[in-house]
Amino acid sequence: MRLKTWRCHWLRWLMAASLAGMAQLAFAESDYASAWGPSIGSTAPLLAAADQDGTQQTLQSLTGPKGLLIVFNRSVDW
Repeated sequence: MRLKTWRCHWLRWLMAASLAGMAQLAFAESDYASAWGPSIGSTAPLLAAADQDGTQQTLQSLTGPKGLLIVFNRSVDW
């Protein structure tokens, strides 16, 4: 039983260390990152896509009585 517990802890540590190491490699150069996505205050393009039921949805069809909030994540560089 102890060997199984030790192995489980070791695998968890290895996974956490691996994820932490990969996170250090996931960065964006500021010049390159500033060109990603729309600029602040720009008008959103006309978007259309099928939902989970196959119905075509647009910004207009998704907008409710209180409006519509869309969040654009500009980069993964925190």
